[in-house]
Amino acid sequence: MKLIFKDSFSSRTLNNEINPEYIMLTTQGNYKNNSTNGVAKGAELPSQVAKKLNQQYETDVGVFFAEIAKLPLETLCKILFELPSHIFEETFSRIPHKKMASALAYLTSDDLTDFLQRVKHYDQNYAKSTYYLLAPDEQAEVSQLSQFPLDQAGAFMQTEMLSAELTETLAEVKQKVRKFRKEEPDSPIFKLFVFDANKHLVATLHFTDLLLFDDHDTMQVVIEQATIHHHKPLSVHTTTPIEKVIQLFEEYELSVIAVINDNRQLQGRIVFDDIYDLIRMQEQSQALKMAGADKEAEEESLESARKARLHWLFINMVALFFAALIVNLYKDTIEQIVALAVLMPVVAALGGNVGNQAVTVTVRKIALGQIDWQNAFPVIKREVMMSGINGMIMGGVVSVITFIWFHQALLGLVIAMAIIINLAIAGFIGSMIPLLIKKFGGDPAIASPLLLTTATDAIGFFVFLGLAELILI
Repeated sequence: MKLIFKDSFSSRTLNNEINPEYIMLTTQGNYKNNSTNGVAKGAELPSQVAKKLNQQYETDVGVFFAEIAKLPLETLCKILFELPSHIFEETFSRIPHKKMASALAYLTSDDLTDFLQRVKHYDQNYAKSTYYLLAPDEQAEVSQLSQFPLDQAGAFMQTEMLSAELTETLAEVKQKVRKFRKEEPDSPIFKLFVFDANKHLVATLHFTDLLLFDDHDTMQVVIEQATIHHHKPLSVHTTTPIEKVIQLFEEYELSVIAVINDNRQLQGRIVFDDIYDLIRMQEQSQALKMAGADKEAEEESLESARKARLHWLFINMVALFFAALIVNLYKDTIEQIVALAVLMPVVAALGGNVGNQAVTVTVRKIALGQIDWQNAFPVIKREVMMSGINGMIMGGVVSVITFIWFHQALLGLVIAMAIIINLAIAGFIGSMIPLLIKKFGGDPAIASPLLLTTATDAIGFFVFLGLAELILI
């Protein structure tokens, strides 16, 4: 689905991977004066202010909007973005377009684009009118960033950055630093990006690399004499999948990375706090999905949350009846040995726990891009081995407890065998299901727990009751 203005302000793709509802603005930016790393000393973060305002909205709406009116322009948009969806929609619609445009000027290019995309999700006319009140350079930045889908690196880059041409001297770079800090007080300065006459990225310099050089030395001289002169600058393309960018930041503990186009021309940068927010958003979304809830619905209203949960409850009910059919096949066996009914939940619950462990680990690795269908075998093998070994341990423990409880050695043997088999299968299924769902284009976080519950319950009951019928009757 795409929401597009009929002019240059085109929208980012709204897909199932990352929804604009979930994009988190960088909350580290901002209080203009007396700040450290972009946050005013002693000032509350926008998320903290938004939490208090949210509580105020629930108790006194009038006071809430009075407090909104008093917020400084420097932090207004950051605070609004932290509010729940239904409050955000009601609040921004009451703010005059001109005031909103003035407040948006304090955001970095990526945050500005994210904010307008979220506004447009609710009110396209309001977003369009506000867009036309922005400065020309801000409109150009929004138009540039809006062309990228939300699963690509270009959608998350900032165009504000400190860069220099090869021919520029250290003295000129120092002047650029002063100008950048004055014009972009909220944008952190991590590294200097150096490009040639054709805007091709040549090198990425730490500012410590510049300390040993004189003001008249050019960036060409600095690069040739610095220890990194033989290194190819680390960068990603505007079209690089954002999952790969997240993986780079996590694996190499990056603070910033350059973004280039297909011609290797410098376009912008991605900073660590945006990636951190993205990781946090993905983890929250996955956790809710695996619990049968929906983040967007949970943030809107009680009724929308209730409907979203009820949908999965009905699906789960159908799955549970499938497991019940398996039990019904062995009703005569259960009638003869009542202890089986007592022990059945133990087998099913242990299998479910092991399967959930495997699902959680596998979904996490898929989200980070660490595994796919092609290199899945080592992961599956590892899960099956761990589950099987744990099954032997738990089977032995439960077998002893069963013997002490029911005084039947064969019953203890049956449940031990059932637990070993069920746990090994649960580890296999728990690692396979997310990979299969991903391979066929589904969302592993949503469907995996449901399929796992059905499989482990049905297989656990089938193995336990089947072995009991073979050995005990």
